[in-house]
Amino acid sequence: MNAFVQPIKDKISKYFHIGVSTQDTMDEIRKLYLINTFNFIAILFVFPFGLNALLNGAYPLAVTLLGISFILTFNYFFLKVSDHPQKKDVSSYIISLLLFILMSYLIYSGGVNNTGPLWCYPLPLIVLFLLGFMRGLLLMVLFFIVIGFILFGVDVTTYTHPFKIRILFSLILVTFLASMYEYLRENSFDTLHELSQRLEDASHKDPLTNVYNRRGIHKEIENLCQQYKKDNDNFSLMICDIDYFKNINDTHGHLAGDEVLKKVVNEISNVIRKNDILGRWGGEEFLVLLPNATLEGAYEVAEKIRDAIENTSFKYNDTIITLTISIGIAENNEKVPIADVIKKADEHMYMAKNEGRNTVFPKSMSSSLLA
Repeated sequence: MNAFVQPIKDKISKYFHIGVSTQDTMDEIRKLYLINTFNFIAILFVFPFGLNALLNGAYPLAVTLLGISFILTFNYFFLKVSDHPQKKDVSSYIISLLLFILMSYLIYSGGVNNTGPLWCYPLPLIVLFLLGFMRGLLLMVLFFIVIGFILFGVDVTTYTHPFKIRILFSLILVTFLASMYEYLRENSFDTLHELSQRLEDASHKDPLTNVYNRRGIHKEIENLCQQYKKDNDNFSLMICDIDYFKNINDTHGHLAGDEVLKKVVNEISNVIRKNDILGRWGGEEFLVLLPNATLEGAYEVAEKIRDAIENTSFKYNDTIITLTISIGIAENNEKVPIADVIKKADEHMYMAKNEGRNTVFPKSMSSSLLA
């Protein structure tokens, strides 16, 4: 039984996930579920009803229903195959406007035994959810202007006057309640999204220096590697280590060490470009990502950082602390995993230490050092 049911469940799930991307929020995914539901209804129900109306001679209704079914079928394929960045918004507008037209027609025609207006009550909930509070409310205001003109401006309906009043005001009440719900829902979602973003940022930032921590810099490395594969651009990286940092902590205390770390971050930030990425790799080590930079370019930047640190006085409690920094650099190579590139930069940093510290390695741009 499961072997028969599971493929059906998989196909249903696949259908309702049409248009969903990995970047979509849960709110956007829910909207797509609703859009795909309407597309499904159009294909399965609206089209047969339209054919039935056509066969029975109800031509205005037939044209309306068949037109809606064709447009929603197009909407289905548009979501499925289009790469348009705003396709979810376009689909939301298509469904909202079609429902607007259909509900206006049902009020105009009366439907079966003047029950057409009863189908209008879900409209505010759907439109406000698909379009959002402000755009949905504007469309509903336009809807009330249109149906107000139909009900009271042209004498084409057979509704009684009390019925017209009750339909209009009950729809306004439903719209008001739906608007309040959507307004509160959007505010709650925005608040949760902001808190989530803050937590995400906090998990990727070093609280002391306010630059990326190891997790954050790893994520940036992954993003840069993906971009590298897409654009075939080079990038380099460097690992910087403060010389004799343990002596600073032992002599001046850990608070002095913390201030030194913040000062070093400030000096490095002043040297690197805006699109370069700085992170605390661990302890007194920092990793700098240099997009679109060759090893020669990375060497020039590293020398500027080394010179800036060497020629800057770090003052703590009236004590002047002098610093130097050792830097290892490496260039990304598509034939070598990024972990090996980081390892090579780390090895080069230790080679810089072995050469007496306060230096950048490699100094030579020979190919043997890049291997």
